[in-house]
Amino acid sequence: MVELVALRKTNEVAAYVRASMDRKGDRWTVDTQLRKIRALAEAKDWNVVEVYEDNAVSATKKRRAGTRWAEMLDDARAGRFSMVVAVDMDRLLRSTKDLNTLIYLGLRVVTVDGEIDLSTADGEFRATMLAALARFEARRKAERQIRSNERRRFEGIPTSAWKAFGWTREGELIPEEADAVRRAFAAFLGEPSLSIRRIREDLNGAGHLTARGSEFSVDAVRYLLANPLYAGYIKHYASGELYPVQGDAFPPIVGEQTWRAAVAKLEDNVRRSARQGNQPKYLLSTIGLCGKCGATLVSGTNSRKQPTYRCGEQFHLTRQREPVDAMVTEAVLTRLSSVDVHNLVMPQEDDGPDHEELLTERNALVERVKELSPLLRDIHQPVLEITVAINDVKARIDEIDAELVDRSVSVAAKLLADVDEPVGTAERREVVEAKWKTLDVDRRRMLVDELVTVTIEPIAPGHVKFDPDLIRIEPRRD
Repeated sequence: MVELVALRKTNEVAAYVRASMDRKGDRWTVDTQLRKIRALAEAKDWNVVEVYEDNAVSATKKRRAGTRWAEMLDDARAGRFSMVVAVDMDRLLRSTKDLNTLIYLGLRVVTVDGEIDLSTADGEFRATMLAALARFEARRKAERQIRSNERRRFEGIPTSAWKAFGWTREGELIPEEADAVRRAFAAFLGEPSLSIRRIREDLNGAGHLTARGSEFSVDAVRYLLANPLYAGYIKHYASGELYPVQGDAFPPIVGEQTWRAAVAKLEDNVRRSARQGNQPKYLLSTIGLCGKCGATLVSGTNSRKQPTYRCGEQFHLTRQREPVDAMVTEAVLTRLSSVDVHNLVMPQEDDGPDHEELLTERNALVERVKELSPLLRDIHQPVLEITVAINDVKARIDEIDAELVDRSVSVAAKLLADVDEPVGTAERREVVEAKWKTLDVDRRRMLVDELVTVTIEPIAPGHVKFDPDLIRIEPRRD
């Protein structure tokens, strides 16, 4: 049964072009198809009302909403054209389901090689055979690719057809990209740690592009940090098994411990995000305190749609956010410019292991506990030995935690490390203020949390105007 559609003009046609991959990004395949279609349309005196292009779309992928194929079907229902033109059937049809959709819409199908009349039994039979053959070829190609990828993994050869960031397509290091990868891992695992969003900004600001030639997105940075290839491994994502890279191509850019620590932190971020929702975006969210109950502050808006801070537990208080942030910022800048702050925040000399080395070791140990714990449920495993091993790892984690607490590196110290202006001077204040303006909200929050305690007291009944005396800002350390 043919679907009822709007009245169509007989010489209005749609051109459909598709290419499975466009690795070079030059559109050569789809442009070639389009030239052939336009030549046919000109010879037949047809009007191409729209070109529907699915570039770099494999024949094995589903045609979901949002693809140009789906848009073409919507336009066909609206009566924009009566015919679909493609170079050949395997570019247009990927399954008999696609064919049945075109038949249901009552469309004529024309390829550069000739027309197939879907309204006749002979035409439908020919189209069905061609669609089935296209489906067979797509399935066979997918199976060949799976077998090829398995072989490449066993031989220690990366399976992706795309150039990995940091190496050439042949696996030779690109020094500036490799350095960018190392900086990204160091920033993510450092203390203080940079957010993925900030790492993305740094990569894009330096002019780096992903393997596909686009700017880094948040997801692209996450993929970079989780990619085992940077530690010298190829991962079979269906099983999670790792295969070491063989030969001289694709040399590791970071150590295995560093990569495992990044993966552990990424997974921990996901778990924390699931428990806590989005990370704080404002200066005092989860840092400032309610003066009545001691709960941390959360952000919100008042009845006039003004941004506010409020008690995170009860309706004890609500205060406009902007004047509070201005007061806290002024207090932090004053403290950073004060006479005693340099001695307060400078890290002590330390001959022991580097802070980041300890953090990397800790994250790797956490990952080791995760690997060992599931073995306790296996009756064929030596439970006692595994329990002892887990306890030993946890004991080392406790030792590292204690050492990290004793040797925590101050955020303020890093900010002031290259500030040479004398303390208490207007020049020093000017430099500190300029540095503050360059910081993202994550680092500003770290400074606030390190230097001051902010407590907001409830207002008296009937009191409406903002009262700065109810914003209590106290030095965190003397």
